Amino acid sequence: MTNEPVSFVSLTAATVAVPPAANGDVGPGTHLVGVGLLIATRHDARWRFSSEAATIAAGEQEQKLLLWLADRLPMADTLIGWQIDQRLVPALLDAAAHADAAIAHHFTQRLARALRRNVVDLSIDRHVAAVAGTAGETAVAPSMAPDTLLAAWGLGRLDAVRADLAAEALGTWLFFLRQGRRAGAEAEAATRAWMHRRRSIHLVENAPDAA
Repeated sequence: MTNEPVSFVSLTAATVAVPPAANGDVGPGTHLVGVGLLIATRHDARWRFSSEAATIAAGEQEQKLLLWLADRLPMADTLIGWQIDQRLVPALLDAAAHADAAIAHHFTQRLARALRRNVVDLSIDRHVAAVAGTAGETAVAPSMAPDTLLAAWGLGRLDAVRADLAAEALGTWLFFLRQGRRAGAEAEAATRAWMHRRRSIHLVENAPDAA
């Protein structure tokens, strides 16, 4: 009899600050710009990985991202992120508050399912946060600087933002693994082998003589 698969989800999001609207809304708000996911699944001794990110440009509705995420967010055995209660979940719920009722209900059900089990907020552990800042893997990427992100959102030039959201989710996963020391070493080796395979495939697809 085989063991049940175990899933880990690293989740990240990007938002921009928006000024109060001319209709009298009180105070500035935030607008969800993009989300990134890394899903790692262990089944027996084997690992499977997937990494995706999505963005919207100015003028597009946030609910487009919520639907994208709801379709991909599994019932995680462990959900991993940074500032989950302070930044990540509030940004997602704020977007849901401005979505159509049916979409908001669908999304919040999927989010609640993902939050139902083990939730690991790496920012709570000050040692982990300090190591992350020193290593630079979770440092703010150039595309995520507030002014740069706002400009990219406004112009719809979001390729770098998508790439950095995916990289941030990956970096968060790797830092999580390092806290497991020996227990995480095997998973990290599997992750890096998967990264190498993806990079090799990308290089082949973009070779000058590729079909």
